[in-house]
This record gives sequence, C-alpha cells and structure tokens, in this order.
Amino acid sequence: MNRVWFLRVLVVAFIWVVVSRLTEIEALARAFLQARWEWLLAAGLIQGLYFLVFAAVYQSAFDTVGVRARIRHLLPVVFASIAVSVATRGIGGAVLFVDDASRRGESPGRTAVGMLLSLIADLTAFMLVLVPGVVVLLVFHALEPYEVVAAAILVAIVSALCGVMLVGLWRPGWVRSLLRGLQRMANAIGAKFHRAELVPSGWADRSSDEFANATSAMAAHPLRLVRTIGIALGAHILDLASLYLVALAFYGKIGIGPLVAGYAMAIVFWTVSITPQGIGVVEGGMTLVFASLGVPVEKATLIALGFRGLTFWLPMAAGFFVLRRLRSFTGDVETQTTLWGVRAAAILTGVTGLVNLISGIIPSLHDRMVVLESVLPLAVRHGARLAAVTAGLALLFLAIGLWRRKRAAWYLTLLALAVSLVSHLIKGLDYEEAALAALTGAWLVVLRSHYQTRSDPPSVRRGLVAAVVASGLALTYGAVGFYLLDRHFHVNFGFSAAVRQTLMMFAAYSDPGLQPITGYGRYFADSIYVVGALTMVYALVMLLRPVLLRASASADDRARAQGTVEQFGRSSLARFTLFPDKWYYFSPNGSIVAYAVKGRIALALGDPIGPERDAAPAIEGFQTLCVRNDWRAAFYQTLPDYLHHYRATGFLALHIGDEGIVDLGAFSIEGKEGKALRSAVNRLSRLNYRAVLHEPLLSDPFLEELRLVSNDWLTSMRGAEKGFSLGWFDDEYIRTGPVMVVHDPDGRVMAFANIIPEYQQNELTIDLMRRRASAPSGTMDFLFANLLQWGKDRGYATFNLGLSPLAGVGQQAGAPAVERALHFLYEHLNQFYNFKGLHTFKEKFRPRWFPRYLIYPDRASLPTVALAIIRADAGDRFLWDYVREFWQHHR
Repeated sequence: MNRVWFLRVLVVAFIWVVVSRLTEIEALARAFLQARWEWLLAAGLIQGLYFLVFAAVYQSAFDTVGVRARIRHLLPVVFASIAVSVATRGIGGAVLFVDDASRRGESPGRTAVGMLLSLIADLTAFMLVLVPGVVVLLVFHALEPYEVVAAAILVAIVSALCGVMLVGLWRPGWVRSLLRGLQRMANAIGAKFHRAELVPSGWADRSSDEFANATSAMAAHPLRLVRTIGIALGAHILDLASLYLVALAFYGKIGIGPLVAGYAMAIVFWTVSITPQGIGVVEGGMTLVFASLGVPVEKATLIALGFRGLTFWLPMAAGFFVLRRLRSFTGDVETQTTLWGVRAAAILTGVTGLVNLISGIIPSLHDRMVVLESVLPLAVRHGARLAAVTAGLALLFLAIGLWRRKRAAWYLTLLALAVSLVSHLIKGLDYEEAALAALTGAWLVVLRSHYQTRSDPPSVRRGLVAAVVASGLALTYGAVGFYLLDRHFHVNFGFSAAVRQTLMMFAAYSDPGLQPITGYGRYFADSIYVVGALTMVYALVMLLRPVLLRASASADDRARAQGTVEQFGRSSLARFTLFPDKWYYFSPNGSIVAYAVKGRIALALGDPIGPERDAAPAIEGFQTLCVRNDWRAAFYQTLPDYLHHYRATGFLALHIGDEGIVDLGAFSIEGKEGKALRSAVNRLSRLNYRAVLHEPLLSDPFLEELRLVSNDWLTSMRGAEKGFSLGWFDDEYIRTGPVMVVHDPDGRVMAFANIIPEYQQNELTIDLMRRRASAPSGTMDFLFANLLQWGKDRGYATFNLGLSPLAGVGQQAGAPAVERALHFLYEHLNQFYNFKGLHTFKEKFRPRWFPRYLIYPDRASLPTVALAIIRADAGDRFLWDYVREFWQHHR
C-alpha cells in the first residue's frame, strides 16, 4: 500500500474512532464546561511539558543505541504515533518512529531497538509508581482481582521485552533465524499472489546484525540506560502533577495515595487493554479506583474524562493534523493532501457562489426583514441582493482560478467573499450565508502559501487597463444616455444626476427612483448592467490567463543549452532541442529541459538532458516552473530510463510507439534476410544511380537543388513542414550538416536524408528523408542501405531509425485501455496516416525495438496533451490547413 492510500486509510480510521466514540467525546465536552478553567489550563500546560519530556525519553533511548535525534524532530512523531496507533491497533506508532529515522539516514534496526528500549524504560519507571499505587489500594482494601491480573500482565510484558533485549545481546543467532523464517513466510505469501519478493533478500541478516549491534551499544553504556529510565520517571511525575491539577479543576484536593493509585491503574489498563490506546477501559478503570477510594462517582468520572481529554483525545487530534508534515508523509502524500486541500477550497468557493445565487432568488425571512426595514432603506437592501448575486457569479468563475492555484484568483476571491459576507447581512440578516463566506475566506487564508501560480503579466496589465477604460466608457455611455434619454424615464436627469445614477447602478447595483416608461428605456437601463458584466468577465479572464511565451529564447540561453546538449546529449532527439521553437528550463545542477508551450501544456521534448543524477531534481524543477506559470507539464518521446522518476513526481506514462535501432556491426544486405534491400540496391546500381555523402558546408546551388526535392516531396504528400520533434528545411540547418544524396545517371538529386549528431552516443541518425515524386521505386531503400553501410564503415555502433508511432502499443497482456485504443487506431486508421507502412519500411533493416513514452499529468489532461503535441508538431494552423487540403482534394 503506498503512502497516499495509507494516509487515506488513517483519515477514515480517525473519523471512525471519532464517530464510534461520539458519546464519550460529548461527555468530555460537557465535563470541560464544568471545570475550573484556571486549574484545567494549568493542567494543560503541565501536559505539554510532559510530552516534551516524553520526547526526551525517545531521544535518550535512541542515543543509547547510536541513533541521532532531536527533541523538536521527535515531538511531532510522538503526537502522530498516538493517532496512528489508534488507527492501526497499536503497531503503527512504532513503525512511524522507525520510518522517520530511516528517512533521516539512521539505521532502522537500531531505531527499532531504541523503540524497544524506550518502552522498557517507560514501563520500568512506571513500576516505581505502580508499587505504591497497589500498596494504597491494598491498605484501603480496594484492590480488586482484575487489577491484580492487569498488573501481573504488565509485569509479564516488561519481562518479555527485557528477554527480547537479552536474546539480541546473548543469542543473536536466534534473532537471525527468527527473521529468516519471517522473511521466507512473507515471500511465500507474496508468491501466492504473484508478487515479487515482499521482503528483499538479505533483510533478515542485515536487520539481525543491526539489532545485535544496537544491543551491544546499549550494554556498553549502562549509564545511558539509567538516564533514560530517570527521564521516563520525570515524565510520569509530570503526568501525576497534571492529574492532580485536573482533580482540582473538577473536584478539589485529593490525597497523594488515591492520586497515585488512580494514575497507576489508569496506566496499567492503558497498557494491557485490547482496545486501541485503552479507549473506554482507562476511563472506566480510573473512575472505579477513585470511587473505591472515596471520591464521589460523578466527580471521579469527570476527573477520568478530563485527564483522558488532556492525555489522549487532544494529543490524538493534534497527531492527526501533524501527520502529513512528517518525513514519512512528504513527497506523494504531501502533494496529494495539499492538492486536495486546494481543490476542496475551490469546490467550497464554487458552492458559496451557488449559495449566493440561490440566496439572491429566495425571499428573506420576514422576522429578519422587519429588523432591517427600520435601519436600511429598500434601495440599499435591493442593491445588496444584486451585489450578492454578482459576487456569486464571480465566485463561480474564480473557483476555476483557485483550482489552478492562481494568486490573482486568491486575492479576488477574498474580495468577493468580503462583498458576499456584507451583502448577505445587509439584504436580509442571512448570517448562515455570511458564515459560509467567512469560513471559506478563513480556509483560503490558511492555504494562502499554496496559491503561487502566476498569471500572464501582459494579460493582467491588459485586463486592468481594459477594466479601467471599459469602466470609463461605460460610465460615459450611461451618463450621456440618461442625460439624452431622460424622456424615457420618470426622472428628468441633469448631467450630474445622470452621472450619479450610472455610478449607483455600477457600485450599489440599485436603481433608486429609476422608472423607465418605455421599452427603450428599460432596454437602456438593462444595457448598463450588461456592459458592467462584460467588463467584469473580460477583466477576470485576463487576470487569470496563464503565462504566455511571446518571444523566443535568448541567445545566451541557446548558447548555454547547446553546451549542455553537446556535453550530455545521448538520444536521437538531442539535436531537435536546439531548434528555435524551444524554450529552456535550466536546473541548478546543470540539466536542461527543452519545451514549447501550447495552451496550458508545457510540452518537453524527451527527457531532461544533463547529469544522470540530476534527472529527478530536473523533472521536479520543471514541474515547479509549470505550476508557477499555470501550465501542465508533459514530456514527449521519453526513454524508459527515467520512468520511475516521472511516476514518483506524480506523472502517468503512456506507451506511444517503438524506436528502431539497427546494430551496424551485424548489418548486411547479404543472405536471405537482406534479399529485399539487396534487390533494390542492385537494380538502382545497374541503372547507374549513386549514393554520395556530401560533407558540410553545402554550396548554395546544391542547397537549392535539395530544396526543390523537398518541395516536390511536400507537394506529393499534400503536407507542410513539421516542427518540435522533427526538423524542417532551413538553409542554415541543412547547410551545416552531412547529407546522404541519391543521384540519377545525369547527376540530378533524386532523394536525400540529412544526418544529425547524437553527441555522446556512438549512434547515427537522420532527420529529413525526402525524394522526388518521379524517383524510381526502391530509391529510399537504396539510400538507407548505403547510409547504414557508410556508418558501419566509419565505426558507428548503431543507426537510429526514429520512432515508429503506435507500433507495439497495446499488444501486451494487461495493457491499459488507452494503449489498447491506440492499437485499434494503428490497425484501422492507416488511410489517414500510414503507420503500418512506415513500420514495414523500417522493419527491412532488422532493427531492435525500444519503447518510447508520453509522460502526462493525469488521465483528464490526455486529450489536451495530445492536442498540444499536434499543435507543436504541425503548427497552430494545422486544423485550418487540414480542412483546406481536404476540401481541395474532395471538391
């Protein structure tokens, strides 16, 4: 179970505990209301000090076995362990300490021994309290058989724990044998469910060695053990002091004997109870002990409930809320919980907007209106109703911006909520709706640090300017209209009155004295609101627009990117990252991500290029950049190497095709397998066709001849130049690289392919491969056969044929539904794009196929990402170009 689901299970378990014990919680609340608050507050302060000392017990125990820890780091884990122990029936709290220590780089085995030692020290110190407590009960003839049994069980537990420690010290081989047996058992269970090893090999030996080393360290420092027991005794004394103050708060002074006896039995039942953290048992046991020692039953119950409230219920609630701040719940869980917190706030904002709209329609309660009528005029109340409705519409729109973590949306939402709160109170004393607006605003204030997504600065400026200009024009429109059209109203407007009337309609949303007497008058009055609404909508759209990239990357950025690509590039896409249609993200450790932005999708080409150890930070850094700019990150044509990094960051992976790579050492056109290629090579050779490699720099006349071939090919394909993951015919680009050319007997260029570098990879690959429409059949076979032979002769290890889209997708058992759908397209839509023909051509060269992936944020974003890929490759006018070509072809 991953940590996201584990945290969700904890949430459900926490809710179940609260619901199942609601009666006890209600009794606790009633008890607190009956307390003397000065003593209860003092008890709370002492209890806070107790938890600090209790964290020091863990620190001392860990120090004894050689595990470093600080109290400020352990204190949240102490609280969280209480919540986790309740949800997991006691075992989860210890696991939390071990996991937290391992994430700090400490030994899990030593930490487990430290946990065991802290428990032994705590219970040993408690024995010094238990003995006097039992004596008191014995003296007062109040010692019950079940109390004796519980105390005996506790002594047995302490003895067993000490025995485990001694076995680890004196008989480490027994521990190793036990752990090996557990390892075999766990893996046997996993095998029945067709799972890989649940427990990795070597775990038993490694853990037993760590256990033995930790017990040896403890034996070597006995004074540290004594120190730990002393700190634990101090914690129990503080707990006793807290119980005494609780007794003062609910009852009055209580003797030291009954106090110690009640506390001792409470801890005994807490330890040996079968219920999580002794829920229900501790309260009942403590009440019975106090009652048997002369405390009235009602007061004894209040003392027990108050003490449990301070020592268990409140710390458990605190532990639940600090869970996701622990190291054990950072990363995916923190991301998920934060994400859903932001989304829940956006949903609540939308709900508040709907409530505003509904409240604006439903009449206010009569009793409340009677109160308002004596204070506020009708015009103001009517204006407040319209203001609430308008704020509701704005909240519905702004909820989308909050979902996208827009900082501007956060500010505007708080403003709209403030308007809502005041409007609800003015229009009808609707304090319920006002409370909802206040709650939503308070939640947004708590989450303020999560709203860091920027809007597009030029669009923000344009929206603000447009709002000001449109407001000025609308004011002029309304004032001049009222002044000139006053015959359509019952009021004769002077110019100043016309201005005031327009301002009132904009600011107060009311129309005092405005009574149109013609249809045109009503139309004009309504048009004022229409103009105001359109102004507001346009301004909001501009304020919430994602960051747009209007220019290309700077020359300095391109030079820096080129240096990184030349140093670390190792794929067929490396050269394409340097084309002018790319922007760059530079990681602090020297990696780059080349990307283009289409809509809200920041589409990266391939994996990050840079040091391998920097792959994960580069992916996370690019994701952070995208979140800040209100983009959704995606990576196109990635290798399998970094899939685990993408998935760890929260991305999904989709198999989109296979890349064919030819082993040049084994390449040959001889033999049965090379018959098809050999036939084309021999036939064109007999016709005096030649394949020649032209080194850079290419001359202008030769470049022009290549352009003619390229244009001829584009015309025959009814297509246009692509981009992003492919190159295009650019003079400088073609001129500066080697080109393999097929010449006819007269020396004319019939076909060509330009060769591009892969920098640190000893691999040959090409970009453009184009031929004349009049070229004889087999021309491209002839070109590639000669090109591969040329690469083999010059010592290249492999030849990259590039991506074969959708090839191999969805064919594996258990493939995702999306990949199976892509396989269907591959099989049935070849009339639109010849997927199979391209794959068949590449198969002639007997390549090995390697998967390539699309990395995308979530399933809902997949259509948008696919559209961004099409726009990046084919250009933003691709749809219009396709419709035009289709019309010209079919008319």
